[in-house]
Amino acid sequence: MRVRSAAFVLAGLVTFAVCRAESEEPAPLATPSTTPAQTPAGEIAAMHSQVPQALLEPVLDKAAALAKVGREQLVIVRAEPALWNDGSLGCPEPGVGYTQALVNGYWVVIKAAGQTYDFRMGRGGSYRLCPAGQGHPPLPSADPI
Repeated sequence: MRVRSAAFVLAGLVTFAVCRAESEEPAPLATPSTTPAQTPAGEIAAMHSQVPQALLEPVLDKAAALAKVGREQLVIVRAEPALWNDGSLGCPEPGVGYTQALVNGYWVVIKAAGQTYDFRMGRGGSYRLCPAGQGHPPLPSADPI
């Protein structure tokens, strides 16, 4: 008896939900009201959830300090997982030896005050700023992390 009652109640709820959904007008498509250059870095950081916020925060602070601007003036160009071909994270320094193993991490590129800042980091969160023109892209991979 209980099973039959539960099924009856469930059928009623489903019917109600379907009828209500059909009677409501569809919501209009959202149109972005700002361009990426006008979106504060905190909101942009939330959109780039591929990089954990705890790892992204120090990079945003460093970029703002280097550019001598507030974080709201930063534009995140790239914030994504990366598979680096060795411990140099795609940014080797001449004469330095690196771990010769694949390294999971992240690639974050930020623009501010007319400059581009190319940050490379391992999965643990340690990061380095790669000088302009010195870096190599990560290895192609569908899901490195």
